[in-house]
Amino acid sequence: MQNLELITTEHIPLITDYLNRFPRQNCDYTVTNILAWGVIYRNHYMSWQDNLVIFNPKYQYICFPIGTNFTVADLAELVKLFKSDYSDAELILIPEEYYAQHPEMDELFEVSDDRAWADYVYETDKLVSLSGKRLAKKKNLISQFVRAYPDYVVLPITSDKFDVLLRFTHKWRRDRAADGIYLMTEIKAIEHTLAMWNELPVEGIIICLHNKIAAFSIFSHQTPEMVAEHFEKFDPDKKGAAQLINWETARFVQGRYKYINREQDLGLEGLRQAKMSYDPLFLVKFLTSKLKPLNI
Repeated sequence: MQNLELITTEHIPLITDYLNRFPRQNCDYTVTNILAWGVIYRNHYMSWQDNLVIFNPKYQYICFPIGTNFTVADLAELVKLFKSDYSDAELILIPEEYYAQHPEMDELFEVSDDRAWADYVYETDKLVSLSGKRLAKKKNLISQFVRAYPDYVVLPITSDKFDVLLRFTHKWRRDRAADGIYLMTEIKAIEHTLAMWNELPVEGIIICLHNKIAAFSIFSHQTPEMVAEHFEKFDPDKKGAAQLINWETARFVQGRYKYINREQDLGLEGLRQAKMSYDPLFLVKFLTSKLKPLNI
C-alpha cells in the first residue's frame, strides 16, 4: 500500500498529537507501546480521512483509527482497502463505547472479545493504601520486605542504569527457566524502550538493595487520568519484592494519575490470578472484528 509509512521516532510528535486529542484506554494506544513493540512488528501508519491508522503487517492488524471522522461503513471500506494487499487484514481494538453506540457494526462485522488481551485498570490510591481484606496479604508481604531490607532505596531509571537493568532482566529469565515467543519478544521490547528512552514519554523506578536491583518497573502516560505500566520485573528470591515494586510504582505516580493500566494477562493462568488478586476497578475489553463474507 503506497500510503503506508514505517513508524520511527521521527513520528512521535505526530502520534502524540493524535493520542492527546483522541485518548484511548487500551494500552496499545500509548506512544511507548506503539514505538517499542513497533520496532519488532514493523508497525506502519497512514493518514486516512484526517484520522491516524496504525497497522501491524506481521499479523495484518489494523488498529482502530485514532480520530472520529468515520462511520461504520467507512471502517468496512478501510478494511477492504487493506485486504487488497493483505488478505487476512482485520480491524482490532474497537473501543467499547464506539461498539455500543454503533450497533450497525454487527451488520458488517463479526465482532469478538478476546479476554486474554483485556487490560487491567486499578485505582492508584487503592494500590497505595491496600485497604480491605482482599489486599491485606499484599500489605503484609510489603511489611516483611521492609523489615528484612529497611535500607532499600527507590531510584529513577536513568541511562547509566540501562546495562544493569538488561542484565537483571536476562538473569530473571534464566533463573525461572522462562522461555517462549512472547517472553523473548517482551525482552526485545524492553531493549527497544531503553534504546529510545530519551525520545519516549517514559519513566521508571528501581528498587535498589546494596547497589543491586531487587525490582524495577517502566511506565508511561496513557490519558490525562491514566498511566500504563509496561514492564515489571523483580527478584523472586526477595520475598515481597513483587508486591513492593507494585506499591512503590503506585506511590510514584500518585497525585498525577488516578488510574494505573497494568496491561494484559495473555491468557496465562498464573498472571491472570496475580492481576485479579489486586482487585481491578475494571477491564478494558480487547474487541476484534472481521468483515462478514458478504461485505468483502
